[in-house]
Amino acid sequence: MKTQLLVISLFAFTMLFSAEAMAQRGRRSVDVRPQQRFVERPVERPQRPQMAMQEYCLLIPDLTQEQEAKIRELRLKQTEQSTRHRNKMDELRARKRSLITGTGEGDVNQVIDEMTALRNAQLKENVAHRQAIRETLTEEQRIVFDSQTMRRPGGRATMGRPGARSSHMGRGRW
Repeated sequence: MKTQLLVISLFAFTMLFSAEAMAQRGRRSVDVRPQQRFVERPVERPQRPQMAMQEYCLLIPDLTQEQEAKIRELRLKQTEQSTRHRNKMDELRARKRSLITGTGEGDVNQVIDEMTALRNAQLKENVAHRQAIRETLTEEQRIVFDSQTMRRPGGRATMGRPGARSSHMGRGRW
């Protein structure tokens, strides 16, 4: 009888503490709205400085005025090319979607081939842009530039985290 009473009391004691632990889920719980997560941030968490995307490679030390001007010019050219690529890719995605659903005329495989060729050209232009920036730098600056990751806000490291802005949200990979 005593062992039965002991087992029942241990079971009730365990259930009480497990229920108490489940009630302490905190701000990461599912029932907490995303807005509350940002309002309830700890005070000691440092705020990271936000930087404009066009100034991503101006963090290189000892840049001259000419180098900064050249990098800004290259960045402007790259942004224009990226905008053209993005617009064309959006058009191709819409055309592919209409062909898949049967509301458009044409061959979906041809559209996919165009998308692949466009992505290929975009990757090559990105590498050419990076090489053009490298050519404007000195040897010491190249070492710093090559060791830096492209520090864009909302890059791949933030994918899947709520509230983190991703640079390709809403457009998909292709």
